[in-house]
Amino acid sequence: MLTNFFSLNGIPSEVSNKTDFINIVMAEDEIINIIYRPDILKPKKDHPRIKIERKSFTNVSFSKTILKNIDFTSCHFEDCLFIGTKFDNCKFRQCTFQNVNTHEINIKNTYINPESFINNFEKSDIKKSNIAVHLFQQLLNNSRDEEQSDFARISNYYFKTWQGRLSRSKFHHKKPYPITRTEFYMEFLPNYLNRKVFGYGLRLRNFTYTFAVFFCISFITNWINWKDYGMHQKDFAIDSFCPITFDFKANLYYTLDVMTQLVDSQFQPSSDYGMTMLTLQGITGFVLFSFLITVLINRFVK
Repeated sequence: MLTNFFSLNGIPSEVSNKTDFINIVMAEDEIINIIYRPDILKPKKDHPRIKIERKSFTNVSFSKTILKNIDFTSCHFEDCLFIGTKFDNCKFRQCTFQNVNTHEINIKNTYINPESFINNFEKSDIKKSNIAVHLFQQLLNNSRDEEQSDFARISNYYFKTWQGRLSRSKFHHKKPYPITRTEFYMEFLPNYLNRKVFGYGLRLRNFTYTFAVFFCISFITNWINWKDYGMHQKDFAIDSFCPITFDFKANLYYTLDVMTQLVDSQFQPSSDYGMTMLTLQGITGFVLFSFLITVLINRFVK
């Protein structure tokens, strides 16, 4: 763990030219306590790319360096500095990052899975929210430019997640600037509810959990209040129908009808209370399926 997030631990060695650094990388599996000083790290003219595989970088600084035409495969970066670093036409395959400072990083024309950075920041360390927001914004822009739709969806989710934590940092720690209590609630609460309930329209499992909860609530509500709905049948008889006595199948048909409109239960409430509950559940189902359409578009169309 970096004692100071903006500087390496201890007294690391300085490497002043890329040849020496490449020799170190090729000779060692663990690259530790190094500051790379040149402005750029790229292959020689007679080699199209530098390929680095199964290496561990710990307490290494690439700050203010352009990494160009480099392929990292199964590499791990921990307690490293990428402050002002630019990834240009690089590839990061099966790489992981942990406690890496990516302040003002720039990512262009690069293949990199944003899930590599999921564990880079502690969720509770909201003071680093502005750094995380910038990182996932860069990953989002890069993914869109490279037409990597799955990576763009993941980047967007974590970008919005860290925006919510950034609101907490502004309010509780006054970083990067202070906001009022009203501004905090206006920023944080919609973000938090959208993430928990709908997954920002980017995660199908959030919608699935939310729909299951609301469906169960509606099913139980209809079960408890069935006899107060004044139910009657519309066009033809259903075997399980009884306007007074609760029936599991009848309630299942009715709740599916109200929440999804995919089933015609042939049940119609006649009391004002029954119509009120039908309306509320119908609106809830409409809102939920509107978000489902958004999720499906984000997942399968973009």
